[in-house]
Amino acid sequence: MVVEMAKNAPEDPCINFATESSNYIAFEDLSILEHNVVNIDDLKKITDVAENLALAHENIINSEGASSSYTLTNVALATAGNFVGSFSRSTFTNQVSVVAGAKGEMKVGYDYDIACNFADLKSPELIGQEAARRAVSQLNSRTIKTGKFPVIFEKRVAKGLVKSFASAINGSNITSNSSFLGNRLNTKIFSDGIEVIDNPLLPRGIASRPFDGEGIASRENTVVKNGILQSWILDLYSAKQLNLKTTGNAVRSSNSSVAPAASNFYINNGNVSCEELIEEIKEGIYITDLFGFGINLVNGDYSQGASGFLIEKGKIIYPIHEITVASNLSDMFSNLTVANDLSFCGQFNSPTIKIQEMTIAGS
Repeated sequence: MVVEMAKNAPEDPCINFATESSNYIAFEDLSILEHNVVNIDDLKKITDVAENLALAHENIINSEGASSSYTLTNVALATAGNFVGSFSRSTFTNQVSVVAGAKGEMKVGYDYDIACNFADLKSPELIGQEAARRAVSQLNSRTIKTGKFPVIFEKRVAKGLVKSFASAINGSNITSNSSFLGNRLNTKIFSDGIEVIDNPLLPRGIASRPFDGEGIASRENTVVKNGILQSWILDLYSAKQLNLKTTGNAVRSSNSSVAPAASNFYINNGNVSCEELIEEIKEGIYITDLFGFGINLVNGDYSQGASGFLIEKGKIIYPIHEITVASNLSDMFSNLTVANDLSFCGQFNSPTIKIQEMTIAGS
């Protein structure tokens, strides 16, 4: 039946295979596979420690759950272009979410980590303590007036902006005219000095790989340099549609279908500290949590529910909630300043980010 379907399918001139030889790095050199034995008792132990440490914190009244996991992925690829290769990658996670309560108010806080190697996970003690701290710090939250303010995105939530940017420059969205950045290649998207990297060769990176889903050897790509968009995220198919070369970003799903996707995707460090970004603000918002689905990649409109803290005269004053932050991604990217506190946790990462002005809907 599959053969008959193929015979009756219309010809697609953009379907092609990698034909050049691909000398790729050995996956062992990427340190993405755990070589020690990790069993269910090891996972249970870090879960229990994280949850118990969080529950022991003052004002924590309940747990929403804790979990840890271990995944082993084995990839073997053989293509019509005579490519044959394989690699293995392990993934560990640990997370906990708890509830703080006081005077009839309840707030949720969580923390987590993800790594290719068990020993690289943040200690469960730190995860538990951070989850509790985040929950307790949001007690006695207030609403604020509606207005326009500078906004700082804590690096944990700033990675959401990075993910949205990666989607906006994905070859599938570019070829389908589904991105607000569709005509912006080789133009200035960000402010001066901003650099965005896609690096599938990042040592211990959660999305590192020696070759992509089409057998193209992995390489580090500078997507944005000095604020200028240098490249899309492309596989062979989208590259041919755009008369460009693949960037080695093909990802193959479990049913063998191929699509372009980012690997380890991040904004590089800036030259100022997070504290300095806060000190510059006379009145503004420090966001620690976002929720909702108000991001339109077709026109760039951005609107998210948020909570965090009010900033006054360069200092964090008190927790705030029930606000909405809104702008357009084009304006946000062009008025973006990054701190120097980049760390890696997951596929998309960012330093703390400051946006010069956004609309805040409050009370």
